[in-house]
Amino acid sequence: MEAVLRLAEGLPGLEDVRAVGEHDNSDLTETEQRQREQTEGVIGAALAAGDAAVWVVAQGLERAAKGRWWRSTHDSLGAYVEARIGRSAVYGRQLRKNAPLALETAKRTGSVPKPSQVKVTRKTEQHHGRDAAVTLYEVVRDVSTELGNRPTAERLMAVHNSLPEHLPDQIDAQRAVIEQAARHTLSTQQAKPDPVGVSPAPEPPAPRMAGHWPIRLPDLDTLRRSAGSFEHESSVGASIEAPTADGAVSERAGTDDGEDTGTVSEYLITLEEALRALNAVNRSITRDTFTQAATDPSHAAEYERVRRAIIEKASTIREKALHAPTG
Repeated sequence: MEAVLRLAEGLPGLEDVRAVGEHDNSDLTETEQRQREQTEGVIGAALAAGDAAVWVVAQGLERAAKGRWWRSTHDSLGAYVEARIGRSAVYGRQLRKNAPLALETAKRTGSVPKPSQVKVTRKTEQHHGRDAAVTLYEVVRDVSTELGNRPTAERLMAVHNSLPEHLPDQIDAQRAVIEQAARHTLSTQQAKPDPVGVSPAPEPPAPRMAGHWPIRLPDLDTLRRSAGSFEHESSVGASIEAPTADGAVSERAGTDDGEDTGTVSEYLITLEEALRALNAVNRSITRDTFTQAATDPSHAAEYERVRRAIIEKASTIREKALHAPTG
């Protein structure tokens, strides 16, 4: 934690940053450009440290599982995981399962993938092998950067789905096929720009390194009880930004001789992740948020655009849920 905090020492002094008026759209000076690059380098290093911390946790959990170190204090590995990292047994099991590929990817590409990205490249590994999985991540990262985008899990999945059924055995030929698929797929996506003025949403922040993880999963019974009430859901989950003071209910998988062997489909996990995100948004957006945002007349048009976009997106999600099969 101290090492990460020391990254801030690489930032330019706040007193050395020139204050610029709200309506000043002039080009950056050489000093400002240098300060910006310096700052963005620190931000990137801090984000990378957070991503790397996830896989350090995964390796630690693997050792705890092998040694059954939980046996004198907890009834199962799942319960130990929840108590240790504040995340569900399912999440811990996914980290452990995906860690080897994540670490190999980091070693060979020089950048640390996020859990959501490895969830995709694991599919590539299962179908085409580890070399292809690592290459997919690297190629999508590089091509996305060229196009001014981020290598999101969605973009990785789009390229994964565009790959042929069989890839060449020869590494160079394999890479050529993956790169061709990536350039075609991502360029096609690029031809469909986001709405004017809307920047890509940032990916969820990496877990904090001081032992507090940002989200806890509600258990499945709670999900079923609360499915009909968005307001009730918001009282169950914890915020993405920080754990709630009163805690949250975590999901427990089944146990077999202490090891958690319960399986949850990846589709249900996706819905659980969506519910957590909705809970966090519902907590962070209050009536006062809208009231305060609307008080600045200089940003009235931007406020109205965002407000309408929120309504449209919430309505779309609601319609999907209402027309989905019932359990």
